[in-house]
Amino acid sequence: MTRTPDGLSSVPPLPPVVAVGAGKGGVGTSTVAALLACTAAADGTRVLLVDAAQHFGGLGSILGVESPLSLADLKGGARHVQELVIPVSAHLSLINAGHSGTTTTATEHQLLLRRLQDLFRAYELVIVDAGASAASLRSAIRCGATRVLAITVHDRISLTATYAVIKLLHAETPEIRVDVVANRIDAEAADRLHEYLHAASVRFLSRTVPFAGTVPDDPGFSKVVAAGLGTDEAALGSPAAQAVRTMGAQLLAEAASPPFLRLLRKG
Repeated sequence: MTRTPDGLSSVPPLPPVVAVGAGKGGVGTSTVAALLACTAAADGTRVLLVDAAQHFGGLGSILGVESPLSLADLKGGARHVQELVIPVSAHLSLINAGHSGTTTTATEHQLLLRRLQDLFRAYELVIVDAGASAASLRSAIRCGATRVLAITVHDRISLTATYAVIKLLHAETPEIRVDVVANRIDAEAADRLHEYLHAASVRFLSRTVPFAGTVPDDPGFSKVVAAGLGTDEAALGSPAAQAVRTMGAQLLAEAASPPFLRLLRKG
């Protein structure tokens, strides 16, 4: 809570809240979300990473931290929201908002996730990993996400599923910006992938779909993470980490732009 010049209290605005999602599993939403959070935090940005997959996601394992509590532990007022925050590094914190052994309906999940909003205001960037779940994407949007990174890989099923996500979000929340991120492919293939999705969206939805960038296949990064050495070690000299760092810098730069410039850039 801050004070305005006239002495009245005001609530700090929400920082940029970015949801990372996909139409099908196995395309790397957690890896991209973790890399985006780690590279932004390494550059001094205060980042909150929220694992909002329907079940316990893999962000804790990727980041090398334990997450004993989940969003379900807030039911009935048994826990305070702040107890869910897990420090990862000086500028990065994690919240596991997925389901644990406690049963949580989609509606309960959305309501509980909205209780995190007050925490968001203490950070400069919030990244929500929604996984391959339309319900988790809806929850992320209802708790403040204004931008979605739709992760896709270069196969027919993934492309079809990504277009389905774009179509769904266009129907339900047309004001939400959806950017395509091509994962584990080279720049030339990524351009073709984006061209296909963009053309389909323009033709059938009458909207453009911006291209946030491509994350190259990086076997070295995957091996280091799989060995449990954490993303900081894996990101050293990693082409994937460098690509995501550029993406994160662009996200923050656009968020800081005057409103009229954001409208010009919006797809």
